[in-house]
Amino acid sequence: MATIALIWELGSDYGHIGRFLPIAQALRAQGHRPVMILRDISRADELLTPYGLEYLQAPLWLPPVSGLPAALNFTESLFLFGFLSPAGLLSITRAWRQLFALLKPELLIFDHAPTALLAARGLGLPRLITGNSFAVPPQTRPLPIYRWWDAAPAATRLEETESRLLENANKVLRQLDAPLMRQVADLYAAEATLITGVPELDVYGPRPKENYVGAINNTSHGQEPQWPGTRKTRIFAYLKAHYAKFDQVLSALSRTDASVLIFAQGVARQQVQRYQGANLAFSSSPVLMSAARAQCDLAVCHAGGTVDVMLSAGKPLLLLPMQMEQTMTSKRVENAGCGLSYTLEQPPAMLEKLLSKLLTNADFSARATAYAANHQEFTQENALHRLLDCCSQLLQPAQSPG
Repeated sequence: MATIALIWELGSDYGHIGRFLPIAQALRAQGHRPVMILRDISRADELLTPYGLEYLQAPLWLPPVSGLPAALNFTESLFLFGFLSPAGLLSITRAWRQLFALLKPELLIFDHAPTALLAARGLGLPRLITGNSFAVPPQTRPLPIYRWWDAAPAATRLEETESRLLENANKVLRQLDAPLMRQVADLYAAEATLITGVPELDVYGPRPKENYVGAINNTSHGQEPQWPGTRKTRIFAYLKAHYAKFDQVLSALSRTDASVLIFAQGVARQQVQRYQGANLAFSSSPVLMSAARAQCDLAVCHAGGTVDVMLSAGKPLLLLPMQMEQTMTSKRVENAGCGLSYTLEQPPAMLEKLLSKLLTNADFSARATAYAANHQEFTQENALHRLLDCCSQLLQPAQSPG
């Protein structure tokens, strides 16, 4: 039996835990001891304890970083999480190493965990990097720009921030007596890399197909959807109550000629009372996604893991991105013809127009159906099989490349 650490460090919400849950269950079924090291454990007991899974709090960079321009690429985003401060970064990497020393894992699995990856350099432990495409930058120098659909920014800035991060990271690595990096992408050089997605939705652009295993999500947790009313068309919305135009979205959904079911963690009672009606209902608990995707005709979400869940069932999407990763995903979905996105800069009236277009133009449903048919090999069962096979190979005695 091997102790295997599953590490999540950056990103919000619980999609990372949802991805880790089936992986951890499968590893335990093989006789291993999976231990999750998580950014946010506020709901870990609710989500993991029923399955008897262990979890720990991840060491994190907490001080807010201000005064920086909007990040052009992932390198610049890392400055917000300790890579601007060598002294602080050293503290966090030492904490990671102490945690590894206490846990004594024989395999490390990383999902959006750059500081943990830095700490693991030179330890001789096999590393598997996984997660969606945003969390697995490609091996290029500099790392790709985020807004690939806009004019390219000045190359000099990208090289300057690349050099600055390298200098800071290598100061830490020297203190740890660990192998230095020659480019920022070296942070993501590991014994194995498996992207839990498909080439068409890779936010950085398609890579070799063997890099992808398909999405892994927890679709079996939650209650059966209770659809209000009797209207034939069904819309499922997975929303964030803190979304800047949350009220406007609820208002637009309430006026559609459809049965609308909404799950929004933290929605205010007043909002439920204002918008709930004969054909719109709020679920007080997470909804069973395997059932929701099978039963709905359209999904509305913020372009996170719900995108993979819905497209695998051939359902088109209205996307409401809240940050850069979601914006990049929304662009890929639009390029595939499987949905539309709404930006905060657009007027609220545009929401109803987009909903109407998605509900009346059969092309979106047809393309989403075709998308699902073209990706039938990317089942969760196949994804887990490939990932577990990779773990088995990494657990065999071997030399780590450093």
